[in-house]
Amino acid sequence: MKFNSIRWRLPISYAAVALLATLALGAVLLATLRSTYTQRELEYMTGNAETIGAALEPTIEAGLPPMALRSLNSQLDNLSFLSQARVRLLDADGQPVATSLEPGAFDISVAAVSISPSVLLGGGDTALLSYRSFIAIRQEPRGQQDAWGQERVTLPDAMGGQELVFLQPFAAAGTPYGFDLGATSSAGAPRSDQVVRQPLQSSSGQLMGYVELSQGPAYGREVVGRVARVLAVAGTLAVALAAAAGWLMSRPMSAPIVALAGTTTRMAAGDLTARAQAGERSLDEIVLLATSFNEMADQVEETIVALRRFVSDAAHELQTPLTALRTNLELAAAEDGPDGRAFLERAQAQVDRLEKLASGLLDLSRIEASPAQDGARTDLAEVLRQACEAYASQAEQAGLTFVFDLPPDRQAAPLLVEGDAAQLRRVADNLVDNACKFTPEGGTVQVRLRATADGARGWAELVVEDTGIGIPADDLPHLFSRFHRGRNAAAYPGNGLGLAIVKAIAESHGGQVTAENTGRGARMTIKLPLLDLT
Repeated sequence: MKFNSIRWRLPISYAAVALLATLALGAVLLATLRSTYTQRELEYMTGNAETIGAALEPTIEAGLPPMALRSLNSQLDNLSFLSQARVRLLDADGQPVATSLEPGAFDISVAAVSISPSVLLGGGDTALLSYRSFIAIRQEPRGQQDAWGQERVTLPDAMGGQELVFLQPFAAAGTPYGFDLGATSSAGAPRSDQVVRQPLQSSSGQLMGYVELSQGPAYGREVVGRVARVLAVAGTLAVALAAAAGWLMSRPMSAPIVALAGTTTRMAAGDLTARAQAGERSLDEIVLLATSFNEMADQVEETIVALRRFVSDAAHELQTPLTALRTNLELAAAEDGPDGRAFLERAQAQVDRLEKLASGLLDLSRIEASPAQDGARTDLAEVLRQACEAYASQAEQAGLTFVFDLPPDRQAAPLLVEGDAAQLRRVADNLVDNACKFTPEGGTVQVRLRATADGARGWAELVVEDTGIGIPADDLPHLFSRFHRGRNAAAYPGNGLGLAIVKAIAESHGGQVTAENTGRGARMTIKLPLLDLT
């Protein structure tokens, strides 16, 4: 199967659309999530920096003794733990003064501390407050965390001299969402690349230094990564489903086209009866294509059959005069005197017959090949008057009664049709000539012209009726075919092209022609569309 066929191109197109949609949706979603979490990181770092700066400003303004540097580093470590970020104190020139450990560089232990109420309440003896508790936090280098179990510490006398009892401690590690109790370390946790500096100012507005926070918690980085993985899986599944849907859709689309291709192959091989078949579930476009193809095939078959019949009929029509012509010429060559001249006259008659046949075929081909002249207005009543004037005297000489019936209101007013006057004159000549030819002496030939209406459309109706030999019923369906002559017309001159020419001219002018028997003879009716002059 070629990949440029619809069977493959449709699934590939579906899969490509699904892939592009997944990539676009994933890119927008991941970019939105990452932007949201980045903004959250910045807000978190900025808020903590402002709070830590506000707490350090009074101490820095009061002056920082050299011995307090170690204590300050320890305080920055605690602030680092609470903010889950690296905290640095910088001077006004941006040089580091004190720096906390990096987040995750130390282990954290948390323990509950019990203290007597005399320390916290100033000697109060309320029974419900026999003991109060608070949380104590200790930081140890990683791997050196000891056990605080039941450790006792006596406070200095200035604090009451009471004994503190540290209950069983537990490890804790900071996360972007709180503290993970029971964790041993926060090492290896993802860190933000945001850096925030908060200026420290004295009460007089003088710049004293900066508090810098960095390596803060990376909000949502794992979430973004997980969403990306889920999108990858969902995208793969979507592409696979889209390709499968495209494959299923391509079958009902490609099958009729393949069948149509097979039908055209059969027609090309000479089977003119081959037709396309469209299933009930086929797409409308496929049904339209099959219908159009079948209509075209019908026309092609009709044209080829007509052409074959024409060739056969033409050969038959030409064979008879040619045979007679050759015989007469041979006899004329063998005879002298009056007999030879008689044979030559017969040969001349056959030549005239062949000339009329060739002329009729040529005229019919021209009429069928070229439509009627557009835009030319022709008074059908005037054309019919001219034709009838010529045939009225001919009918009188043949002993026929000739009647030309034109509506009284149309004696002066024209019946305008669009078309070629010469061709319309030929229609009238052929019909009237046939009526006169097939009507015996004493008969009647009647020509009528009427204006009729079919809905909003006006028609000029020409009727030529005679009391002649009529038309056999079996010949009526083929009467307007080329070279067809009725069985009862063999004794009359003609080549079977007159009525074919009439039909071709009528149809080229947008009209129609019909023939029928009247019981006393035949009736020919032609309807041509009238011009609308309103």
